[in-house]
Amino acid sequence: MTKEDKKVGSITSYFKYLIIVLIFVQIVDSFTASFPTMIPSQIINEFLSSFEENVATSIFALVIAIASVGMYLCSLNQYFADKFGRKIMLIITIFGMAIVSLLIVFSQSIIDFTIYLFILWFFTRSDIWLIYINEEAPKGKRAFWTNVVLLVGMIGVILAPVLRSVFITETVSNWRALPLFSVIFGFSLGLLLVFTLRDTKIYKEMKESDGDMGKEEKKKVSFRENFKLMMGSANKTQLIVLMIMSFIMGINSIFRNLVEQLLSSNTSLDQGQVSIVLIIASISVIFAFIIMGAFADKIGRIPLLYAFAILIPIARFLVVLGSVYPQGAFILSTVGGGLSEIGYWGEWVLISMVILEIIPTETRGTGSGLKSLFAGIGITIGFLLSSVITFLISLEATFVILSLLLVINIFLIYKYLRETKNVDLKNVYK
Repeated sequence: MTKEDKKVGSITSYFKYLIIVLIFVQIVDSFTASFPTMIPSQIINEFLSSFEENVATSIFALVIAIASVGMYLCSLNQYFADKFGRKIMLIITIFGMAIVSLLIVFSQSIIDFTIYLFILWFFTRSDIWLIYINEEAPKGKRAFWTNVVLLVGMIGVILAPVLRSVFITETVSNWRALPLFSVIFGFSLGLLLVFTLRDTKIYKEMKESDGDMGKEEKKKVSFRENFKLMMGSANKTQLIVLMIMSFIMGINSIFRNLVEQLLSSNTSLDQGQVSIVLIIASISVIFAFIIMGAFADKIGRIPLLYAFAILIPIARFLVVLGSVYPQGAFILSTVGGGLSEIGYWGEWVLISMVILEIIPTETRGTGSGLKSLFAGIGITIGFLLSSVITFLISLEATFVILSLLLVINIFLIYKYLRETKNVDLKNVYK
């Protein structure tokens, strides 16, 4: 037994411990990514109240577009996971989320908020934990363990609207209390990771293999070299298609970031009902992970990619319908919001998994970073488009028009993607 194993127990014991730790990572990550989507109406009321509603919403969409550029830097973050290791970058992202959340608490203007949100997106979109679980889990159980972490980690997503219902009501608006959860738990978890976590076995084996080579033979870890390796592979076409799909999913993240504003501006719903819709939508994500956990390793990734891609535009049309027909606003918003979250998160996680299953260990972080880069560009363009469409027409029109782009994903899945459920991550390209 190695020194490392003695510290934590057997390999099996460490894997169990790793799952628990990654669940807490996902709780902090998912909450930190979610709380900004719970407060658009509050930010607009505090910092943009001098503008008309459509204009203020349009400006806020522009703010998110600017902040989304921070996601582009995730490609560096994940490249560094290849260069310096998974552990150090996971620790940096957790501490980063805690620090930036604290800065958001002290925002005094829309400019402050935009800057801090820009930095926050750099950390919340890194998904280093996903690389961890894919490299540590058994080949036939990657989807299962990924979804165990996602499913229990949903506590963070659910907690965000629950805290909103406590701190934001018809009479109270204390949105600054929400980021404090990320501050307190982020710093605590970061310290735990420093002293108890270790890098993945696959990554360490790759580094040890590199260390056994002569100086001339050692692999040069650089973004350029990793990119060349990925683009020269047999899976190049699939990788490019997955990047395009990530881009389209990025464009459609507009719904998650502005649906709270749509619901809050609907005179048929009070703040209590808005919080209920958001809570139910958040809980609904559990069903996406249950579906993936039950079927992704059995029937495969491709059938589920189809199902989720079809579900998203249908669900969002229901929410828009709720704003047009006030008498059914609560039911339509609740059902549509829940189904939209199932489709969005199911599609996004499956895309992330398939990308990791078609690229080798030494480029896995770089490939995941490219996915984040393409999604980030999509988010920026999506919010720029939404800013214009909302200003000229309405927020409802924005949701309908952009969600129709998901039809392209359905075609790309059919034409270019192959099943990856039985891929051995150690032997990709070999």
